[in-house]
Amino acid sequence: MQRMKNLLLHKLTCINTRFIAARSYRFGRRPSISGYYVSPEWFDRRLLLDKKNGNQNDLDVENLFGTEGRNRIKNDLFNKEQQFQRSSRTKIEKIEINLEKPFFNTKDSILIMNADESTPYDCASHINELLKNRSALAVINKKIPWDMHRPLKESCNLSLIHFKHNDCMVANLAFWRSCSMILASVIQNIFKKEHPCKIISIPMSDLKNGSFVCDAFVKNLDNWIATSQEILSITSVLKDEVAKKSKFERLDVNFELAAKLFADNPYRMKEIESSIESSIESDQKNPSKTFSIYRVGNYIDLSEGPMIANTDQIGPIQLTAIHPLRTRDGHRFYRFQGIALPKQLTLNAFAFSMLRDRAKVLNSYGLQ
Repeated sequence: MQRMKNLLLHKLTCINTRFIAARSYRFGRRPSISGYYVSPEWFDRRLLLDKKNGNQNDLDVENLFGTEGRNRIKNDLFNKEQQFQRSSRTKIEKIEINLEKPFFNTKDSILIMNADESTPYDCASHINELLKNRSALAVINKKIPWDMHRPLKESCNLSLIHFKHNDCMVANLAFWRSCSMILASVIQNIFKKEHPCKIISIPMSDLKNGSFVCDAFVKNLDNWIATSQEILSITSVLKDEVAKKSKFERLDVNFELAAKLFADNPYRMKEIESSIESSIESDQKNPSKTFSIYRVGNYIDLSEGPMIANTDQIGPIQLTAIHPLRTRDGHRFYRFQGIALPKQLTLNAFAFSMLRDRAKVLNSYGLQ
């Protein structure tokens, strides 16, 4: 057995890396797709050798891991940080939540919850199933928008906002922003391996132009004019993603973890570095600076939020247009635009078609 192992390792060492698909490498002790076990140490040596020989293109993140691999690594980091933050709470502190009129004809409810653990969603669950399902967003002390799945830190007055609420503007903005993030999660996965995609824009929430948008750079695709069939195909994937009923999870992380999560995206790194530079005091970086990241499904992105509770609150949704644009320095990128309605609201087909046609016009929000 040992002799066979030695022969296998010798054979593996003699094989040039260009004949072994980089994606066959796996963390952990599992055989690779090619049938050989590739140890991390051996793989690192081959990467250094390729870099020395000038084969830098083969070392790109896209070639090494692909979109699926990058998402898996990011989700592992997210899960570990989420678990660490939960386990770092050494004691349970009780807080008093005054839930303001859960329904129109009811009085305020007083709930005793756990600080840094209980969420507005948990508060709604204690009252009523309908309240839990319809609440898109929470507002603390009548002024601070708060995610439904974000732990509450201290005693407060809590209002739960839905899409038929008297003052639902904050929920509408969160809805638009959430749809933008869902669109980004779809875009990053729809292109083939030879066209790796980078999301440029952070989730946007502009109501005036009648569409939610997502900007993306697609490599090796400079003159793409999307057909109606391609737009319908992407819409189908968008609807499938919404149907998964994934919740929007928020996590506040430090600069080091944010840099790890978005190291593969230069546009996100630029956002992070700009934020750090703006917080510099006395030529030193602010050690307490945190970044808000969100996860829906297996997609993770940078955003100040807030977002709605989950994708099940999204009703009809459709991609309406893909506009080819260029940056100031001449690089091609694409603006994806869509339209959606909350599930709680109803609209006849003719009225929705009018909104859809309006959403096809180029949305200039954020363009310089």
